Amino acid sequence: MNELRYRDDDQYFPIPEHEKHIPTVWAEKFMDIPANPDGLNILEGMCFDRNGDLFFCNTPQCRIYKVDMGTKEISVFIDLLVETKKLSVFIDLPEHMMPSAVKIHKDGRLFVTMAGSDEGSLVAIISPEGKILDKILTGTGRMIDDMVFDQDGGFYCTDLGGDFNHKTAGILYVEPDYKTVHSVVQDGMIATNGISLDPDGNHLWVTEYGGGRLLRFTLGKNKYSIDIASSYVPYTFTGLEGPDSTIIDEDGNLYVAICGQGRFMVFSRNGFPIGQILIPGRECGEMCKSTHLAIRPGTNEAYMCTADLNRNLCAIYRAKVFARACRSYQFQ
Repeated sequence: MNELRYRDDDQYFPIPEHEKHIPTVWAEKFMDIPANPDGLNILEGMCFDRNGDLFFCNTPQCRIYKVDMGTKEISVFIDLLVETKKLSVFIDLPEHMMPSAVKIHKDGRLFVTMAGSDEGSLVAIISPEGKILDKILTGTGRMIDDMVFDQDGGFYCTDLGGDFNHKTAGILYVEPDYKTVHSVVQDGMIATNGISLDPDGNHLWVTEYGGGRLLRFTLGKNKYSIDIASSYVPYTFTGLEGPDSTIIDEDGNLYVAICGQGRFMVFSRNGFPIGQILIPGRECGEMCKSTHLAIRPGTNEAYMCTADLNRNLCAIYRAKVFARACRSYQFQ
């Protein structure tokens, strides 16, 4: 009698058949990140500053790290550079603030979304020296998860709230005064998560973590209305958990972290899958809490944060991708 047999990776996170043949690269480890042995550790919110240094969060530990990414020449006679990297704690956040994303204003201030705090969800504005300057978007009733600046210094943000009985998640636009707030999408979704703007600033990409969907909205002239007729769901993801944070490169390609699968997918500007990056160990169920990717300015080097919740490990990986980082608002 014929019998079904498992393939090698069927018990973990097999690549769906329709995604197996897109261009694939395995990431290499860049550095290990210390984990608190007595608690949950999940890395999130990667963002490079103007100096090319990297910021990211350990969300449950209420901590933001900084990696000095500087390189230095070791010989004037040969073309040889040695990479140096130094990890430091940028800030231990007070009031049980749980950071989920870091975005940097063109004046150097860090805007950090807090999925939770003693005051509820909010956005904290932090100086380049690590001092909390202000708290905005308090009391919205939303669970603010991620954000992206537009070219005028306003920003869009997602809402990690909602469930199958209450599809309350939406998308907000905050004007550059950081007081005036509009609903781009009022509700109807479950846990909107990653958010990116096309290089032209006319299209907004959003992942719906709870619904396993990738959405693209065409924005109206006022920046917070959407053109329903030209807004789409280009892709639906397979397996657990769901799509997480996103980033755009200068060619308009969208990079989506697949949380819980040790995988990052790449979509063309038209929403077709054109590549993927895999984290070593995912085939054994290791280092699979893949949440965020950032491209180093001026390069096509992508850096990805992951964690292993079973072994309580955290690390950053890297790989070269299709195009260089998009020149966003912070670099104007």
